[in-house]
This record gives sequence, C-alpha cells and structure tokens, in this order.
Amino acid sequence: MRIRNLKHFYPALSLLLFLVVFTTACDIVSSPGAFDSPLYVANSGGDSITIYAPFSNGPAAPIRTISGLTSPSGVAVNAAGETFVANSSTNSITVYSLGANGNAAPIRTISGLLTQLDNPQGIALDAAGNLYVANVGTTTPPTPTPSSITVYGPTATNNAAPINKISGASTGLDHPQGVILDATGNIYVANASITTNSITVYGPTATGNAPPIRTISGASTGLANPIGVGLDTTVNLYVANAGGTTSSITVYAPGINGDMPPTRTISGTLTGLASPQGVVLDPTGRLYVANNGTPPSITVYTPGAMNNAIPIRTITGSATGLSQPLFIALRP
Repeated sequence: MRIRNLKHFYPALSLLLFLVVFTTACDIVSSPGAFDSPLYVANSGGDSITIYAPFSNGPAAPIRTISGLTSPSGVAVNAAGETFVANSSTNSITVYSLGANGNAAPIRTISGLLTQLDNPQGIALDAAGNLYVANVGTTTPPTPTPSSITVYGPTATNNAAPINKISGASTGLDHPQGVILDATGNIYVANASITTNSITVYGPTATGNAPPIRTISGASTGLANPIGVGLDTTVNLYVANAGGTTSSITVYAPGINGDMPPTRTISGTLTGLASPQGVVLDPTGRLYVANNGTPPSITVYTPGAMNNAIPIRTITGSATGLSQPLFIALRP
C-alpha cells in the first residue's frame, strides 16, 4: 500500500509540526540553560580557586584548580577569562591567564606598600576593566588602619598605587566585605561589622572621604553580618547574611535607602544556606551562593526564589575541593 506524502495530504498538520519545532528551538536558545559559564570559587581554607563546569551538581569535582595561593578571599573574572584573586594574608592581588591550572604562575601581581592593600576581601571589575578592592584594614595597635575601597587601572601591576581610594569617617565603611558595581558605575559595599550591618552605595565619582549616596541599615532591613553582594539585570540587590544564628539571602528593590525591609528573603531549613558568603547571579536570574558552613557547599536557586526555597542544585562533598569557600564569580 502506498503511503501518501503528509506534507500534501495534511497541510494543517505539516504547519503544526513546523510551529512545534520552531517554538522548541526558540526555547532552547532563550531558556535559562543557555547561560553556561563555569563557576569560580575562592577557597580560603584550601588556598585555591576551584572552577566547576556549568550545571555541576552533587559531589562534582572541579574541572580546574588554581593552587598555591595564600588565603584567597575575593575572586573576579573578566570577559577574556583572566582570573583576579585577592589574597588577604599577603595583601596582594594575583591575576591568572585563561585556562590557568595547578600551581600556575600569575601573569601579574599587585603588591607592595604603594598599593595600600590592607586585608583585601571582595573584589569587582567595572566595564572599563578597573579593579575595585574592599579592604577591611586593621584595628591592631599601635598603627590601626581604616577600612577602604581601593581602585586600580586595567594594567596595574607590581607596587602600583591605586588610581582612586574611598576611605574616612564620612564613608560609613566598616569591615567591608563584598563589593559590586552596577552599569552606571555606582559602587555597592557590604559592611560586616557587628555594630554596623549596612550596605553603603557610592556614586561613580566618589573619592576620598566621600559619604555614601545611599545607606541600607536598620532593624527592618534583615541585614545580619552581610558579606556578599550581587545584582540582577534589573538592579535588584542580593545580600548574603552569614548571620549569628540564622543564615539568609535578603533582596532589595533598586534605589532602596534607609531602614526599609527586603522585598524577598531566602531563609529556612530547606534552603541549604549555612554561613553564606559570596553571591553571584547569571543573566537568567539564577542565584549562586557560597556557604562556609559544615559541610561547605555551593547552592543554586531559581529566579525569584524566596522563603524556605529548596536549591535546584547543590555542589558539596569531598570530591569538590571546597574548603572555607568565600567569594564566587562567573565569567561575563
């Protein structure tokens, strides 16, 4: 028996099949899964940066490990795939080439008295390639040093002085940890002092003893030992609160100021949050959190996650190489 050509015999069916295939293809291109950057994690306890394949889950081993570091805290990655690392105990920034693995030599190092690096923690890059560093400073006598944000040009190396520095009593900086910039150049800083618990925001031209243009602080904010800060594509602000007894992620609307409550909070026994440190969001709105609890982990949440949300993925286990994970980054 001869089977007729469906394209001619059922034109409506043919059109329907075409639309299904076309729609599916569009979904594949535009779906959240289309973003596939590796994940970079600064492991202070392991003196390493561990790099995980996109969509890693469970006891996933890193695809690469940059080792031989000294108490790495902050990590940032530029579009070229170069990895920037803040080494807190040596007051240095080391930069590694795309694909660096093992005990790789840095391609550049920023270190020395002129740099004014002082217990560096979180780091961030702006669109021009300038590097921003949150320096905790020290209260140790006889020469205590204040907290600061120092900024370095795209090619800074060796004993380079910062091209800008924010520091002083008017700035509100107090044990700064995470730092991030929005597309207009505003600088967001998490201040983790137990007496402060604040997010301070500075304008693009802030320098010296400049006061913040906005400060999120107060009992209503839900801030509790804030460490990491992240921004989504619509400039909602995400804060990792290591907390005293309760860990949380608090989310704030663009432009928020003063003692205002978050628009959303992720917290609860199902979330897997345990002393959260660094946070980062991908362009689809997925949230990645480094947890410095026991056991250490990376938890990932769907866009819009709130309350006692279960992570969609959790990287944890002895094979992961996680050891006191602090800040994390994705390649833009």
